[in-house]
Amino acid sequence: MRQTKLILFEGLPSTGKSTNSGFLLDQLERSGLRSTWIHEMARPHPTLFFSEASLDEREYLDYILRFPQTASALEKLAFKYGNCYGIDLLEIEWNHDDIFSEEAILHLKEYDVWNFSIDRYKLVALEKWRTFVEKQMKLNEIVILDSSIFQFQIYSFLLANRTYEELAGFIEKLFDIIEPLNPKLIYFYRENTNDTIEYLIQERGLRFLENIWERDRNQPYYKERVSGSEGYKMFLVDYGQYANRLFTNTSTQKLALEISGGSWSKYEHTLLQFFDLPYVKSDHKYGNYPSGKYHNEILNQMIEISGDYLITPNGGRKRIVPKSKNVFSLSDIPVRIQMYEESLVLTGGQICEQWTSKGTVFKKIV
Repeated sequence: MRQTKLILFEGLPSTGKSTNSGFLLDQLERSGLRSTWIHEMARPHPTLFFSEASLDEREYLDYILRFPQTASALEKLAFKYGNCYGIDLLEIEWNHDDIFSEEAILHLKEYDVWNFSIDRYKLVALEKWRTFVEKQMKLNEIVILDSSIFQFQIYSFLLANRTYEELAGFIEKLFDIIEPLNPKLIYFYRENTNDTIEYLIQERGLRFLENIWERDRNQPYYKERVSGSEGYKMFLVDYGQYANRLFTNTSTQKLALEISGGSWSKYEHTLLQFFDLPYVKSDHKYGNYPSGKYHNEILNQMIEISGDYLITPNGGRKRIVPKSKNVFSLSDIPVRIQMYEESLVLTGGQICEQWTSKGTVFKKIV
């Protein structure tokens, strides 16, 4: 493990990637290994592009000439990789709309990477992965990435109706880039992809599938295919076939976990064996959290502590995991919380949900 600097978790939605990323992070830390987990929806993400604009040097300079009032803010907000400038669009919308006019924001959104052609996407993605590896090589830590090397790429290529061969060739280039980090790949799957689809519906509801289809309905993949949730189900079946082939053909150190049986303690044991790690219990006990409802006035968001769970603003339940006397993590997102008698302070990573922003204070109201 001291030679490995990168762990990759992959699998269809609802196969346990996030939960097991959190489990492995805890075990690495308890074994004295400096580690971090970067969630697929983290912002800004070091390898992916969710609500992120990417401009080359000419486009970036032209943008500042057109909207000079944004120059000082962009000096702090833009991050460089290769000859590209990445800009977190949510950060602009949520926290800097006093500097960026509506026109300036709309123009910036024209460079949203999600809308790039595959050919342009490949160029900026390779630059971003190279920069990520260069930075990680200088750090004495293990980083966990979930849904980065397969999932985001499969979505991008499959929605664009590109061939499996082109996708596989691109992912091969990514593995060449990350080779210096001695990566390890974990792949969660169910033998029957339809079982995963049914589990996904039970866990997130049919509306979740419909929303994803609605987001992507104008992509080439859906042309002349059925609409709505049925169309997205077809996509997931194709996704499963692509992911299985990619995993089979990947030569890096890897582990596949077939999870149909739901024996999660067994899978955790296998996971630890693969990494040659012992199971280490927490030094801190569960329970006796300051139950109640907590509100942030600026965001107008409410979270709740109930038993061993944090209830998110949209009603999601996140199990609380003790890290120290008053610092806790959540089981399936890399957000850490400092708990006090009358307030909670978020200290973990920023996810594409505004309530997770760093340093956000929620004050107890009930």
